[in-house]
Amino acid sequence: MKALFAQNQLDTQRPLVTESVKRAVVSAARDTWEVYFSRLFPATGSVGTGVQLLAVSHVGIKLLRMVKSGQEAGGQLRVLRAYSFADILFVTMPSQNMLEFNLASEKVILFSARAHQVKTLVDDFILELKKDSDYVVAVRNFLPEDPALLAFHKGDIIHLQPLEPPRVGYSAGCVVRKKVVYLEELRRRGPDFGWRFGTIHGRVGHFPSVLVQPAAAPDFLQLPAEPGRSRAAAVAAAVASAAAAQEVGRRREGPPVRARSADHGEDALALPPYTMLEFAQKYFRDPQRRPQDGLRLKSKEARESRTLEDMLCFTKTPLQESLIELSDNSLNKMATDMFLAVMRFMGDAPLKGQSDLDVLCNLLKLCGDHEVMRDECYCQVVKQITDNTSSKQDSCQRGWRLLYIVTAYHSCSEVLHPHLTRFLHDVSRTPGLPFQGIAKACEQNLQKTLRFGGRLELPSSIELRAMLAGRSSKRQLFLLPGGLERHLKIKTCTVALDVVEEICAEMALTRPEAFSEYVIFVVTNRGQHVCPLSRRAYILDVASEMEQVDGGYMLWFRRVLWDQPLKFENELYVTMHYNQVLPDYLKGLFSSVPASQPSEQLLQQVSKLASLQHRAKDHFYLPSVREVQEYIPAQLYRTTVGSTWLNLVSQHRQQTQALSPHQARAQFLELQQHCCASPLHPCRQPQWPQLSQHRDSWTGTVSCGGRARGEPAQCP
Repeated sequence: MKALFAQNQLDTQRPLVTESVKRAVVSAARDTWEVYFSRLFPATGSVGTGVQLLAVSHVGIKLLRMVKSGQEAGGQLRVLRAYSFADILFVTMPSQNMLEFNLASEKVILFSARAHQVKTLVDDFILELKKDSDYVVAVRNFLPEDPALLAFHKGDIIHLQPLEPPRVGYSAGCVVRKKVVYLEELRRRGPDFGWRFGTIHGRVGHFPSVLVQPAAAPDFLQLPAEPGRSRAAAVAAAVASAAAAQEVGRRREGPPVRARSADHGEDALALPPYTMLEFAQKYFRDPQRRPQDGLRLKSKEARESRTLEDMLCFTKTPLQESLIELSDNSLNKMATDMFLAVMRFMGDAPLKGQSDLDVLCNLLKLCGDHEVMRDECYCQVVKQITDNTSSKQDSCQRGWRLLYIVTAYHSCSEVLHPHLTRFLHDVSRTPGLPFQGIAKACEQNLQKTLRFGGRLELPSSIELRAMLAGRSSKRQLFLLPGGLERHLKIKTCTVALDVVEEICAEMALTRPEAFSEYVIFVVTNRGQHVCPLSRRAYILDVASEMEQVDGGYMLWFRRVLWDQPLKFENELYVTMHYNQVLPDYLKGLFSSVPASQPSEQLLQQVSKLASLQHRAKDHFYLPSVREVQEYIPAQLYRTTVGSTWLNLVSQHRQQTQALSPHQARAQFLELQQHCCASPLHPCRQPQWPQLSQHRDSWTGTVSCGGRARGEPAQCP
C-alpha cells in the first residue's frame, strides 16, 4: 500500500486525482488487508481453538483472535484459519447458537449469539458463487454397471459438459413415467431433465441429476489428481448430521446406487439398505489409512475384510480416533474419552476410583452438552456389543443396558436413525439371538425420545442399580378423586401422557380427544402446592426431582376439561367422576341460592340428589337429619327446616333402594349433567376449580396460578 501511495505521489495533503487511482487503492486494500473489508461477529470455537471472532468478507470466512501488541494498547487481530467460499459446501444451524461449516475437506463448528445472521450472509455469498458454476458435487455414490455412465463417489467434484450425441446407430435414453426419453432430446427440453453429462478424472459420461448439487467454479477448487476418499469422507461426515441432511435435500438419504461391474471389483458388493454396516461404510473414517485395535493390515484382501466386516466389531483396546470422521481435534479427543467411558461401564477398562454412576453421568452429560457427539456415542456402543468377545462375562449385557439408558436420554440424527432402528429391529426379531427383549426396549425408548425429547434428570443410584440388575420399571402410586389408588408400572421412558392413557383405558376411554381432558398433578407440601405436569414430562424425572424437594409428594389424576359427554357404563369412570364432582356440588359451586323460598322443583332435585348420595354409600336405612344435612349444600339447607328436608329425602327412598351403589352414582352424575345450573350441562361453560399453587384440599375453590411443567401457565 505504501508503494502504491508513493507511485502515485499521494499523501494526506494531496487528494486523489483520478477514479482509476481510487479503484487501485481500494483493490489493494481488499487484497492485502485481511480483515479490513470484513464484517465481524462474536464467535467461539471448540475448546483449545482460541477463536474469539468470525470475519465474513467477499472472499470467505476467517477465524480471528485478539492478541496483545507492544505497540498498540488495544491489541490486534490475528487470523487463525481462513476458508474461501469455494471450500464451503453449505452451512447449517443444528441449534440456535451453533454453526456447522461443512467444507470440502473438514467440518468447522462455531458458536455465536448471531448465528442466524452469519448463516444468512454466508448463504448469500455462496449462492452468488455457485449461480453460474459448471461444477457439481456428488451427494451420493453412483457405481453403475454400464461403462457409458459416469461413476463417482460421494464428495467427488464433477465438471458439467454439453450433452454429446450417442454412437452412430445407437440411441441413449431412460424411462420416465413409463415413457422412453432420449438423451439427445434433453437439449431442447432443458438440461435438468433427469440426467447430466460431465467429466471427472479424465472419464466422461451421463449421470442422474438427483445425485448432485451445485459446487463452486473451478478457479476456487483444489481438486485431487486421483480419486480419493478424503473429500468424500468429509462430505459424508457433514451429511451425517440431521441439519446437514436437510440442507442437501429435505429427504432422508437412501442407500448408495451400486451395481456389479468388472471395472469396480472391490466396490461391486452392494450392502443391504439401512444397516449399521452401510452407515459405517459411508460415514466412518477410512480403516485402510488408520490403525485400528493396534493392528496394521498388510494385504489388500485383509484391509477390505476389515472395511466391510470389522468396522463395527468389539475391540479390547481403546480407540485412538473417533469412529465418525471429525475434523475438530477437541471433538476427536472427546470421542476417545467417550469410548473409554463406554469400556469402563461395560467392565472392559478399570474404573480408576469412579463408580458406575459417575461414568454414566459423565457420558450422558457429554452427549447432552455436545449434540454432534450423540451419533458417535451410539456407534461406539453398537460396536462394543457386536461380536463381543470380552473376557468379562457380563460385558455385553452391560453394553446393552448402557444402550437402553442412552436411548432414553438422547436421540440420534435423522441419518443414523433408520440404520440404528434396523439394527435393533433385527436383533429383537431374529430367532435364536440373545438380548431380544432389551433390543426391543431400546427401540421403544428411541422412538419415545424422538417424540418427547428424552429424559432430563440423570438417573439416581437406586435407579441405576435396578437397571443393572435387569429391573427396568417400578410401581408408582397415583391417587384418583375420593382416595382411589392405582399402582402403575412406570418404565424408564414413561411420560405423563402414557399414565393418562393407561388410566383412561381402564375407564374404557380410547379416543385421543378424551385423553386431552385429563391431567396428572404433582402435589407437595402436604397438599398445599399443586402443579400440573406437561404431557411430555417423564414420570421418573418428576419423581427424582420431587424426592429431593419433598419425600412425601403425591401424583394425582383429575379431569380438568368437560367437552366430552359423560358415560355411565364403566364403574371406575363413574366412581372417579362422582368423587370429583360431589365435593364441589356440596360447596354450592353448581347452584345459586334463590332470593326467595326455593321452588318445589329445586327442592325435589336437591332431595333426590341427597337420596342418591345415601344409596351410593351402600346404605339401606333411612338417613338421619344430620346425614341429610351432609348431603345438601349448606346455603340451600338453611332455606328450609331439617325435618322438611328429611321428609323430602324419604319420598325418594323407595326409588333409590332398588339401585346399586354404582347405579346411584351414575344417576347422580346424570341429574347434574341435565341440570341447567350445573357446569356439566352442555350449554354452559364448565366452572370446575382451576389450577392453583396453593389449595386446602382436593376440591377447594382456588385461583389460577399453577403452571404445567414444561408448559406456559394457563387455566383449563
